[in-house]
Amino acid sequence: MSDPRPNYGITRIDQPEKKNHGFYVRITHRGKGFQKYFPDKSLGGKPKALKAAKAYRDSLLEKMPRYKQESASKKKRKIKQSGIVGITHVVSKSPKGTVYEYWQAAWVDGDGSRRTAKFSIARYGDDKAMDLAKKARRDGLRGKS
Repeated sequence: MSDPRPNYGITRIDQPEKKNHGFYVRITHRGKGFQKYFPDKSLGGKPKALKAAKAYRDSLLEKMPRYKQESASKKKRKIKQSGIVGITHVVSKSPKGTVYEYWQAAWVDGDGSRRTAKFSIARYGDDKAMDLAKKARRDGLRGKS
């Protein structure tokens, strides 16, 4: 088997307010989820936590059928990027299986509350939905929300 992408199934968690730093491994196979957290502090630092997370991830992949291993090693995700902090492309799936794509703007208002605005790509088209998200974020940061 070819090696999986370097960080396939591994997410970095940094929550300074909760003193929570580490790596989270999450892999789903046939509807069953496998997950485990690897904290920096108890494993002796960030590099060691990442090494432990990769070892756990690789041990999970070894137990899976060959096609799943190959899929993990080759699958590339095409994630649209706005290039702007707070503007995200989101693809979500309803319980009935309908897929929704939208651009989401996120900001913190004057009261310290997190605000979001979503703009459907199906309704506005990709470019206009992103432009609307950018405008919503700009206006929100200026206090015009």
